[in-house]
Amino acid sequence: MITPGIDFLGRTVLCAGSLYLVTISFARFTSALSFPPWILLLGASISLPIAFALRVLYVDLIHCRQATRMGARLAPLVKGKQFGNIDFMLNMVEQVKNGYPGDGWIEPIAKLGTCFNFHIMYEDLIFTVEPGHIKTILASDFEKLWDKFQNTMSSVLGTGVFNSDGDMWKFHRSMTRPFFSHDRIGHFNIFDRHAEDAIARMKSRFRAGHPVDFQDVMSRFTLDSASEFLFGNCVHSLSAGLNYPYNIAPAEAPTGKAKAAEDFARAFAQAQSIISRRPLKGWTWPLFEIFKDDTKEPMQIVNSFIDPILKEAIAKKQSAEASGEK
Repeated sequence: MITPGIDFLGRTVLCAGSLYLVTISFARFTSALSFPPWILLLGASISLPIAFALRVLYVDLIHCRQATRMGARLAPLVKGKQFGNIDFMLNMVEQVKNGYPGDGWIEPIAKLGTCFNFHIMYEDLIFTVEPGHIKTILASDFEKLWDKFQNTMSSVLGTGVFNSDGDMWKFHRSMTRPFFSHDRIGHFNIFDRHAEDAIARMKSRFRAGHPVDFQDVMSRFTLDSASEFLFGNCVHSLSAGLNYPYNIAPAEAPTGKAKAAEDFARAFAQAQSIISRRPLKGWTWPLFEIFKDDTKEPMQIVNSFIDPILKEAIAKKQSAEASGEK
């Protein structure tokens, strides 16, 4: 399997090779083949960073002119201490991986406001929490941002309803629409049952004197209720038990179906965490995954758990259709 990093490097080498061929062709056209090939190759190699720098200047100039023409102003830039704001990027990735994701944004928000450009490797990466901006992103200008989102998320989300556009999105939307009919969304008993289960498990943990990771609880509640609602088969991630604090060892490890559900919940959370860190690295994110696709292993666990549920749901549907049921 080709990793994201190998794919990225392959496209880069192809681009460099094309530039070299263009240089050779130009040299032949101008009868300049008296130069050794290594000089031409060196010239082509040097031209890449020069072209990159010129592109950065050109894009910045175009943005300034567009902003002036519209009576707007550019988002303020985060000014890191290292080349291409690499220090800022590494700090944000560390916060998402090992800390609280919002912590890294506190300082730039206090300094630059609620909208700024953190410019990782000179790529425009805009952070905003302004409602008007978010509305524009999700509505009128969504297509301009789609390709970048799809590229970073496809190894986890595939081409489903959350990671497709146009006709493919319409197809997946038509597939999910029947689940959200008035009759189906009125079936609150599924959600009530799993909500009661989650609350009971939180109460039990509180009585034992331990805190609860509420985000983990909500994630498991959503997985259980949504899988039963959509597939008619619950993944039972709550049955594995709630997470304990890092300094508390659980009384006993889950076994059997509970362990499988725990492995699934952890793998799914890990895959989501990986793809959430990719955009923070800008266009360089594939270089962090040269030797392997970081989402491959957790997604193997997720797929091995989900595939039997999907097959069972399909079998039930086909059986119902064969017997004339709706």
